[in-house]
Amino acid sequence: PPPALEAVYKPEDYRKSQEYVRTNTRFAFVTSTFSLAVLLSFWFAGGFNYFDQIVRSWGFVPILNGLFYIGILLIGYSLLTLPFNIYRTFVIEERFGFNRTTPRTFLVDRVKGLGLAALLGASLLAGILALFEYAGYHAWLYCWIAFTGFSLILQYVAPTWIMPLFNKFTPLEPGELKEAILNYARSVDFPIKNVFVMDGSKRSSKSNALFTGFGRNKRIALFDTLIKRHTVPELIAVLAHEIGHHKKKHI
Repeated sequence: PPPALEAVYKPEDYRKSQEYVRTNTRFAFVTSTFSLAVLLSFWFAGGFNYFDQIVRSWGFVPILNGLFYIGILLIGYSLLTLPFNIYRTFVIEERFGFNRTTPRTFLVDRVKGLGLAALLGASLLAGILALFEYAGYHAWLYCWIAFTGFSLILQYVAPTWIMPLFNKFTPLEPGELKEAILNYARSVDFPIKNVFVMDGSKRSSKSNALFTGFGRNKRIALFDTLIKRHTVPELIAVLAHEIGHHKKKHI
């Protein structure tokens, strides 16, 4: 490793991290190239028009036609990319010792994701299609307002209604770590009350921390793997990095 990292990175760990990045970069290139090739082939072969004509032949109103049409395309894309997701999880992540996802967890995640997409995505899409159908010249503006409002609401409710569908969030027990987190947050004018531990080890051995929600529903979530591997000062350093993103309005 570079001299600046020799004190914190073992040579074998540094080489492993470089190989991991290279492997994922190459895989991402292959995946994106394949997706682009399929998209262009589908386009030039008249696939979009073909499915459009099929859906229109069903005789539904325009909004339902739009929902079925986009739904078919998204399902097709999900099936197309499924083998790549399986390979990334059970081959690449497994090779580097990160994967803890079982086939059952992988399948359940996909089913839940499709369910949420059908429930939330279809609702938003139906509203947007209705605006384009009936709102006239300013439909684009109303769609932007609706999409922005929907995104804000989703971000607000995600910590309590959506994320718990995939992971278990347990309040961090009172103690040195929680006190240090709250004290640091107050010292940088980032007041927060909710600190949770997320069962990230259910899917991966990687460590991470994240912030979710906003306003009164803002919370910190620490992966259980992060807490097990790091000291309190190290954990505060990780949180400082995340808080910096918020302070600089990166997210």
